[in-house]
Amino acid sequence: MKDELRPKGGSKEIGPDPGQWALWVNGMDRNYRPFIMPVTWLSFIASLQVTSVKDLGDTEKILSVKEATENLITEADDLFSENKYKELYELLYPYKESNDVEILWRLSRALHHMSKQQCHNEEKKRYVFEGYDLIVKALQLNDSHYAVHKWYAIFLDTRAAYDGIKARVTQLPNVKNHLLQAVELNPKDATTLYILGYCQNLLMLGKTYLKLEKDEKARYYLKLASLYPPQTDDDLQAIKEACDLLKNLEKQQQQ
Repeated sequence: MKDELRPKGGSKEIGPDPGQWALWVNGMDRNYRPFIMPVTWLSFIASLQVTSVKDLGDTEKILSVKEATENLITEADDLFSENKYKELYELLYPYKESNDVEILWRLSRALHHMSKQQCHNEEKKRYVFEGYDLIVKALQLNDSHYAVHKWYAIFLDTRAAYDGIKARVTQLPNVKNHLLQAVELNPKDATTLYILGYCQNLLMLGKTYLKLEKDEKARYYLKLASLYPPQTDDDLQAIKEACDLLKNLEKQQQQ
């Protein structure tokens, strides 16, 4: 557009002289149409840009949280392999209110082993009950995790022991059911398989039924314990005790 065609004169507030404005318009290219982007499209593009930046930030945040959790789990497993249960507990304790099942069942596992090392009964009981509450929460969050079922079964039995022999016997079917679910979810887990066929566990069941004067059930579990293939010195001792109890049971019936 030529400068001489641009309207001159007129104040900024009032505008150019109408005659000069007409000359300027007549001198313009009639085919010229300035492109003005609609406000709606401007808003749409702006929203896309903002959303993209926001999504990118959220993605990076999710990835960083996931990486941090994986590092935490790795460190926890390293401590467990070194039998540093208290250090493991202290590492995971700040996250006990989280909904991360991987953290919750590992925290309950640490409490189980801490209770085994504890000599004071009240402290041992506190560890058991705290671990039980954590594994219950984990089971509510995810009932298809083998480790959750395994440790729920262990804590179910351990906690029931504080309510007496009858309560423990009552929970036995539930304990076995959760152990079986753990095996179904992970058939290669050695700990669960060991618990299900554990000689001392069979002996314990036999002795429990003896105290309840349920001789037939006592004989059943004592027989299983006596026939268990020994793998450790504890197994040998349990087998011997089971055989002795069976002999005493037979003598009592003959009298």
